[in-house]
Amino acid sequence: MKHFTLLIFAVSVALAACAPETAKLPNKAKLRLYTGLNSSEAILEFDYFVQTTTRRQPTETQAHDLIEAQLTHLFGTMDASTVPAVPKANHRISRIRIEPSAEGYVARYHYSGTIVVADESSNTYSVVLPRNPETIYKQSIAKIQGRLTYPCTDSHYNSEDDFWYFWNPDQPGCRLTEGKHFDRIEAKVKRLPNTAKTYPEYERMMDSNGTIRIAIFFGMDEEKNIKNPLKSDDVNSENFRALRQSLVNLGYSAKPMTRNEITQFLGFTPSPFPYLETFTKKNSKATIVIKMFFGPTGIDENSSAFHYFYKDALEKASVMIYDGHSGLGGHLDLTSIEEAEQFSIKPNPSKYQLYYFNSCTSYTYYNTEYFERKQTQADKRGTKNLDILANGLATFFDVMHDTNMALLRAIDTWSSGKAKTSYQELAATIDSENLFGVIGDEDNPTR
Repeated sequence: MKHFTLLIFAVSVALAACAPETAKLPNKAKLRLYTGLNSSEAILEFDYFVQTTTRRQPTETQAHDLIEAQLTHLFGTMDASTVPAVPKANHRISRIRIEPSAEGYVARYHYSGTIVVADESSNTYSVVLPRNPETIYKQSIAKIQGRLTYPCTDSHYNSEDDFWYFWNPDQPGCRLTEGKHFDRIEAKVKRLPNTAKTYPEYERMMDSNGTIRIAIFFGMDEEKNIKNPLKSDDVNSENFRALRQSLVNLGYSAKPMTRNEITQFLGFTPSPFPYLETFTKKNSKATIVIKMFFGPTGIDENSSAFHYFYKDALEKASVMIYDGHSGLGGHLDLTSIEEAEQFSIKPNPSKYQLYYFNSCTSYTYYNTEYFERKQTQADKRGTKNLDILANGLATFFDVMHDTNMALLRAIDTWSSGKAKTSYQELAATIDSENLFGVIGDEDNPTR
């Protein structure tokens, strides 16, 4: 798994930094409500400081950038907490005060932002942050018998670029000292209400021909593996094969897409060739057509074929499901994809769609940016024609088949004229202790 650097992610979480200083509990009518199992959104607020050893007093802009680099470290400790949580990356920083200190300068500030947090939390939450984000990684490295070790982070993803996402000073052997290298801050938590009963807008998934078009993307775990999922030993090829068999068992007919058809669709010959297969089933209310993709999807991989099929799905499909690595937010970043391919992704703002980002921490990465693409004058939040299903925490490949099938069965069951599954029922089925949630369902039907 390849990742973007800390700098790129820090830019994405800084978008709302110039907003008013304190987020207050919104009026219920103005909330962007949320559906989750044993979790909810909340407003998190705290006061803290960031430390720098520079001899020259930083400007407010420099201090702000340093604060953003510090705040990315919320991820590692929130994930590892006994009460897991994840930030939405819509936070506001205010009240910045730069003061001299014994080691250089400190910049004090006030933080306010939205998180998803497990229900066990009270009206406070213990936030763990490094004092100096520029030195914390080197301070965390231990030397044992002349060999460097990384006891404060993941044993495999132990580089400085990944440290903010995986660090945890409570890990055995970590020698970081509270009160010197990091602090625990008792933050205030104002929990927001969940939606009580909402449903996907099944009827609106159909096009004028009575067809529900679904696109499912399986991103490869390792780009070097065989690209045919029916022959590959890539870990995500197992999910492709399992889902393929489940659809056949439900009565879907399967038809692989030929290389000529792929080339014709793309307008160029991709390298490498991805694998695509179409599954079709005619039910009493609607015909369901599912197109499944398998291939590289990393923003730093040979993923042009994925980008073109992904663009098509975001613009034309009623349901889009992505199973694969998030790449710390980089893989499905719309601006990065557009820059790589020199095209624009323009989802139809009047078409009802459902996007399910079945990848790590997708609640943070693939939330606001996607709703913005559906905004209109009549729908300033972009939620009327888009529902997003996302995961708050790390998500393992071995849960993807069952979670995909929960959503696909719900659509198949409705299109067969049987039961209508609510989002709350889906959350109870899909959540795999990864803070799964539905965002944007506050304007959906309640029965």
